[in-house]
Amino acid sequence: MLDRITIQQNERKAPLISVIVPIYKVELYLSKCLDSIVGQTYRNLEIILVDDGSPDNCGAICDMYAARDNRITVLHQENRGVAAARNAGLAAASGEWIGWVDPDDIIELDMYEYLLTCALAHNADIAVCGIRTMINGQEVPRWISARKKMVLLDREKAVEQYLSGELHYGCVNKLSRRSLWEGLYFPGYQMAEDLSVMWRLFERVEKVVHLGMKKYIRCRRDGSITTSKKAKTRLDEYRAAKECFDNMVSRWPQFESLLARRCVESASGLWCGYRRFSPEERRGIRPQLRSISDFCRPYIPNALAHTGMGYTGRLALRLVAWPNGWALTLAGLVNWLYQRKHRWSL
Repeated sequence: MLDRITIQQNERKAPLISVIVPIYKVELYLSKCLDSIVGQTYRNLEIILVDDGSPDNCGAICDMYAARDNRITVLHQENRGVAAARNAGLAAASGEWIGWVDPDDIIELDMYEYLLTCALAHNADIAVCGIRTMINGQEVPRWISARKKMVLLDREKAVEQYLSGELHYGCVNKLSRRSLWEGLYFPGYQMAEDLSVMWRLFERVEKVVHLGMKKYIRCRRDGSITTSKKAKTRLDEYRAAKECFDNMVSRWPQFESLLARRCVESASGLWCGYRRFSPEERRGIRPQLRSISDFCRPYIPNALAHTGMGYTGRLALRLVAWPNGWALTLAGLVNWLYQRKHRWSL
């Protein structure tokens, strides 16, 4: 395996990693995130901070860090959403490798050294590490589990593991070659915008290295996009999953059930959140629920057979078969009971 120190000793020849951070309304968490990036043991970083018109002090915090570290570039733009912020960062990136960090998360100080060393050692196009999820400062078990050992994946196996969730759907725990991103951009979703891009990346790879150690720390908090109770964000997650299904199923028919399972699980989140939406939001999405249900219904048995969810999650999946008031109410109750049991939001 490549000597970990070799990269550091030859910093002039070391590949440049562009680390992109889209930023909006996270002033309480941003400094910890940026400290974990600027303190990386791998020093040859281009750190691109995209201030997406944040109304708090995020812009000033970004400028302060840029004044201290010449590796940091700050882009200030009007608020256009996380997808536009990611696109702006990607357009500005000049590194041979691309990494992503969400502004309220943190990373282990050797994450990029770990990812790059392993990618170069195995001539991989993408290196993926494990994720730890923290809620209120406590680690919680999630569906993303660390591997006990490193695994090398060819394109088909990488696509399969990505679709199954073993590689995590998002972009944040990965380091990928810049060439893979050629011609790609993030669509204007409020949630799961990276789901609409990452599958395209995995279709382009020759080799992926899936690593055993958890180096990315996902910090959940109330009010973030991932915990949003708005109808549009939940609907965007389903749309991203359905877009993935529509684009991939003809090329990867062997993975139809995996593609559909993601759609069913996303629809379940929409069902579970329905009663928390405003009356106006409910009226706006109600006509779409029937078509979502019609598509998902034949795939529900397969999703139930392969999901890692417990009893309440499986019940919520079953309710997607009925786009009716009673099913939506019951799904909301199931979700409430689950939250009460685990004391945190989905």
